[in-house]
Amino acid sequence: MSERIRPAFRKLTSVLIVLLFFASFNGYAQDSLLVFQPSVSTVNASNEDLIDLTVKIVNKRNVSVSGLVDVNIPSTINLISKNKVAITLSPGDSTFIPVKIFVTKRAASGKDHLVRFLLAEPSNNILATAETKLRVSIKRNVNMFALVSSILLDPASDSIKIPIRITNPGNTPQKVTLINRYPSIFQDDAFHTTMQFVIQPTADTLITFVKPVIKKMLNSEGFDVTFSGLYDNGDIFGMAYVKVQSARNERAFRDESLSDSYNLNSITLSSQSMFSPNQSYLITGRGNLELQKGMLGYNLDLTTWKNSYSPPMARSTYLTYNNDKFGFAAGNINKNLDINLSGRGASFSVTDTASDNAYEVGFIDGNSNLLGNKSNTFFPVGNAGWGTFTHTAKNWELASSAIYEVNPILNTRSAILGNNFTLTKYKGLRAMASLSGGYTTEFENGNKTEPSFAGGLLINGTIKKLVINSQNYYSSGYYPGMRRGALSFNERITWLREGSNIWAGVDYNHYAPKTLSSFQSFLPVFSTTRAELGMSGTIFKKLNVSIAPVYTRETNNSFRFQNLPEEQHSLMAWNVNNSFNYPISSSQYLSINTETGFYSSTFDPSQRFHFRSNLNYRKGMFNLSSTVQMGTFYIGEAANNFLRNVSSPRLINIIPSFQKSFLRNKLRTETGLAFINSSAFGNNFYLTGRAEYDFKPKTAVYSSINHNRYGDYNLSILEMGITQKLSLPKVGAKISDLEVFVFQDANQNNVFDEGDTKAVGHLLYINNVAFITSSNGIVDYKKLPYEAYRISLTNTKGWYAPDQNVKLDEKKERVEIALKRTGTLRGTLSFVFNEFSYEINRNLQGITVVANGENNVKHITKTNAEGQYIFYLPIGQYSISVDSGNLPPEVEVEKTPDTFRLTAESPQTVNVKLLVKARKIQTKKFTSPNVAPRN
Repeated sequence: MSERIRPAFRKLTSVLIVLLFFASFNGYAQDSLLVFQPSVSTVNASNEDLIDLTVKIVNKRNVSVSGLVDVNIPSTINLISKNKVAITLSPGDSTFIPVKIFVTKRAASGKDHLVRFLLAEPSNNILATAETKLRVSIKRNVNMFALVSSILLDPASDSIKIPIRITNPGNTPQKVTLINRYPSIFQDDAFHTTMQFVIQPTADTLITFVKPVIKKMLNSEGFDVTFSGLYDNGDIFGMAYVKVQSARNERAFRDESLSDSYNLNSITLSSQSMFSPNQSYLITGRGNLELQKGMLGYNLDLTTWKNSYSPPMARSTYLTYNNDKFGFAAGNINKNLDINLSGRGASFSVTDTASDNAYEVGFIDGNSNLLGNKSNTFFPVGNAGWGTFTHTAKNWELASSAIYEVNPILNTRSAILGNNFTLTKYKGLRAMASLSGGYTTEFENGNKTEPSFAGGLLINGTIKKLVINSQNYYSSGYYPGMRRGALSFNERITWLREGSNIWAGVDYNHYAPKTLSSFQSFLPVFSTTRAELGMSGTIFKKLNVSIAPVYTRETNNSFRFQNLPEEQHSLMAWNVNNSFNYPISSSQYLSINTETGFYSSTFDPSQRFHFRSNLNYRKGMFNLSSTVQMGTFYIGEAANNFLRNVSSPRLINIIPSFQKSFLRNKLRTETGLAFINSSAFGNNFYLTGRAEYDFKPKTAVYSSINHNRYGDYNLSILEMGITQKLSLPKVGAKISDLEVFVFQDANQNNVFDEGDTKAVGHLLYINNVAFITSSNGIVDYKKLPYEAYRISLTNTKGWYAPDQNVKLDEKKERVEIALKRTGTLRGTLSFVFNEFSYEINRNLQGITVVANGENNVKHITKTNAEGQYIFYLPIGQYSISVDSGNLPPEVEVEKTPDTFRLTAESPQTVNVKLLVKARKIQTKKFTSPNVAPRN
């Protein structure tokens, strides 16, 4: 046989042997007199589990059986025990073979892993086979982290490149989405950058996001770039933040907690209804002033009219001050208690933090115009005063209030003493009980007084998978609060299920208020009843659907018509509510809500069909909203249709709109057109448009127009204005200027003298804010609060200095830093395994490495994802150690060299091995005396 044919013949022979082996494995006849079975046919496990199995063998033949038990496992399973065991069984004898397997991280879920057992005679004749199905539980575990934490921009930077590493230590493929967000001022379009892909189990990938650098980035003080990672169902698996800074040699301190993105300090000058008789001029503004102890805030809303139809109007105009102990407000005051109080006045509050108590008192008159007086108000003006007390404990809260109000319009003088007790945390529930008492007296003569009271109970929270919401309230007819003569029961319970929710709800609300006012001789009595049962869930991965049958009934006695004898009118309906929400893509969304069924009313007792639907669709800059209604849904609509003799009411509303930014978001525009068709008023439409342009970083101008056509009536409103953002001032705060001088200390005496040079263009950080030294080796950081600061210097061309800490307590502080010649120390940490080593988390990132220098000076760094570390250190004698606190307990660090000399001329490399300990394996062997011993 030739040399060329012989290797091919060997391969063919091997293939035939394997095929014959599997043919015999699958085609032999099982011997019923020989029992060969594992202890379990199916076993569930997780990755990195150790599984014990036992194979039972019973010889029911009348002759002895000898053979070899062979255990075959998939490549993702490790066999810890022996893979071949020889046996000999006499007639009627039995034995048990122990098998121990280890499920590795690579074992995928969603499929059966077969552990096969084979019993063969010495002649390779197969006597019996069996198998155990191993099922691995699903493990979803995708991780994300940025490989850089900060990026420095300089005029030479043309793009920002941020590498993001995605790993999947889980055992199932995952479809994930990455979202990259820059501040809106740097966005080129309306949506953030997204990327969607599938990552396989145990895989990792590196994705680099690139964005061109624009002038606005270089001129900014700095900004954050954020990354979010989402699973296919929308769950977040990770977030990362990268800080981008522009390096300068001089800058002023900027409190990041008071970023311009959240700057409320602004003022706007505008004019509405321009070029019309109703033209008005507006000044609006808001903001705060940070004092040394406390915060002073303001809000301004002033309107005047060109033709002086009414006096100047100042609404929502006030001044506030708050600190840890007390606060006050003066101007237009709004206080939401049992009575909604609004008017001109002042309030004062005190907080006793030691006792967890808070107190407040206030007084207002009833004029909503801060510049008005009684002579220019159409209705008589009243006044009100209040006081509140709140005590907050760990799991409960008590709130009490006293209110006194004089209301000439309602012809009342009223008072309320109210108490609310809230149990903030009890077995997943929150409960609030309220009890209030009050009285109402006639304002004009006081001849009639009506006592009253109110009480309520609110419970909400979650118990296991049940969400409970119960709101109950009652008040007598003359109760002075917002809800007079109210009886309400609103109950809802939701069962949270995996992938869907089921809920049921019942609402009953009845109102029968009473009054002493001569202006209100009649108050309507009305009620609503609603009962529903619904279910919602997600189908086809993204489509969220809900369906709910609903019964409603509404009654009201305020409609008095000559041809209808009934004083109490009602409308009853049986409906089915549906909603469909579908996120088509990251920039496209569709939502549809429908309500359909049958109704009848005392105005029209016939059963009639009604339908209404709301649709919202968005893609990119385009948004479409529409409403279609056929028939009547509310009793007020039924009354209007009866008066107009409309038997088939109809309403169609279609609103397309656009939003688009230009000039890198400096110009923002939006426009919309609404078309309305109704059976009562015919065709109508209105047009809106707005444009806003930033012609300076803190200054914007805008213009908006609204045109309405309603029947034969047309109205156009033009508005123009300018908005100026104000700085974030601090009054009374102690500030300092920090000057840092950096030089290259050639003679290493820590003094700038002959032979030393100024460090030009050296990068350093002051509390993570980047600077580059000027031509004089200086950086200036101005207007700093009196605090502690850390100065960190990078290694530039072999010159380096350790971090410096400085405490500012003077108007100006100068720090001189001597750079020393350095050497480079680098190395790699790596795990070392053997066949019996533990399976561990092999992540090498973030392990602490310590360089121990002379005079017990320690330098610390951390490894990257590949286990690499690097130091730039002053030349000298060093040793290396690894912090075992960052390592799994199954790992020990190999001994490193005691000391070594670091020089500036050549880098020093010290690699460290991380030895993974071997498992302690215990095996148990069960055999009969007739089992043949293994040689």
